[in-house]
Amino acid sequence: MLKEYIDIGYVPDETDFVCEYHLEPALRVSFEEACNHLAGECSIGKWSDIALLNPKLAQKLKPHVFHIDKKKHVVRVSYPQDLFEFCSVSHIISTVAGRILNSNMISRLKLHDIIFPPDPVNELWGPKYGVGGIRDLTGVYDRPLVNAAVRPKVGLDPATHAKVAYDLFVGGCDMVKDDENLTDQKFNRFEKRAELTFEAREDAEEETGEKKMYMCNITAPTCEEMIRRANFISNIGGHYVMIDAVPTGWSSVQTLRDVTEELGLAIHAQIQGHNTFTGMEDHSISLYLITKLARLAGLDQLYIGDIDKHFHEKKKELMALHDCCVMDKVKGNEKMHILPQNWDGIKPMFPVVSGGYVPALIPELMNVFDKDVIIDCNSGIYSHPMGCAAGAKSCRQVIEAVLAGVSLEEYAKSHTELQAAFNDKG
Repeated sequence: MLKEYIDIGYVPDETDFVCEYHLEPALRVSFEEACNHLAGECSIGKWSDIALLNPKLAQKLKPHVFHIDKKKHVVRVSYPQDLFEFCSVSHIISTVAGRILNSNMISRLKLHDIIFPPDPVNELWGPKYGVGGIRDLTGVYDRPLVNAAVRPKVGLDPATHAKVAYDLFVGGCDMVKDDENLTDQKFNRFEKRAELTFEAREDAEEETGEKKMYMCNITAPTCEEMIRRANFISNIGGHYVMIDAVPTGWSSVQTLRDVTEELGLAIHAQIQGHNTFTGMEDHSISLYLITKLARLAGLDQLYIGDIDKHFHEKKKELMALHDCCVMDKVKGNEKMHILPQNWDGIKPMFPVVSGGYVPALIPELMNVFDKDVIIDCNSGIYSHPMGCAAGAKSCRQVIEAVLAGVSLEEYAKSHTELQAAFNDKG
């Protein structure tokens, strides 16, 4: 009886984890058989092992396949929360989207979303600072924040790296970060780079009268070395660290979040390489869920996408990711396979979005996301004909124009950097 997990009449308990999947059975496997296998493989049922369980415990841990739509290939499974180690994002995701993705009974399987019940939400850290705390750190409350990475990605020595960061800061960037490819190479050692760039940050703060944030990449071979680097940043006056979250993994992210609670550091995360998990349309884990997990794990800000000539095609997806980052209560969206989620006081995570190749795209971004977004302006900054400092200044001028309700063309007439950006882009 316990191996029959299909229970269409079941109403999930508020303590259950609820998962929505896209499912396509393997050849000669019925949809019901595939659903039953999915629920069992992700919980208590595997071959004859279930016979060894205490019947009362087996009943308590039994999952329920309570929604099946064969035409749309949609399945929803409710898992009792006692199946999970609440504070382990790695364990949660490996349970409901781990081994099952390799099953020979299922041809295609995508985990769209998970409803996290109150107890796990309350036990996970969430962001230390979130949107409000980061605004306190930067002293900027009335506009989007401007961010850029030092370029080229790798190859600069520490002094040149710091000089580029200085130019970005004085031009108008609120934040400057390392590239994810830059950690502790021979040509640019971590400690020296951090020391010189923080000196450049202090000089830029003195010159501009604005607070500036440098996000040094502390991604390391081991968690121990990552923690040592985080302590180093804290000891020399840093407010931020950066981690490359996908290759380091959820356990590294959560370890860093534990450490930053005491050190008082905000965490910026890159998720380059997420296509390894999210890339296949119908056999993967959704980017939406990765974003949700990042907020639960405690990242303060996360890159969620970019705006380009295809912006309108992916506008709804970007808006959904933005809402996942900042909303306290998210409504379900059946068409987008988004389940409702009560964040129960977990702080909002600041979304980072690329501002595109031309300044004219930034107003469109602001129109969609308003002010609670960090605009990554790399392309517009480094392609500026007057250099990266002027490029940063032109990006700030675009934001000023939008907030003032003035057209970019009109604002450019009295702002040289913006006019040059327009001239260069034709």
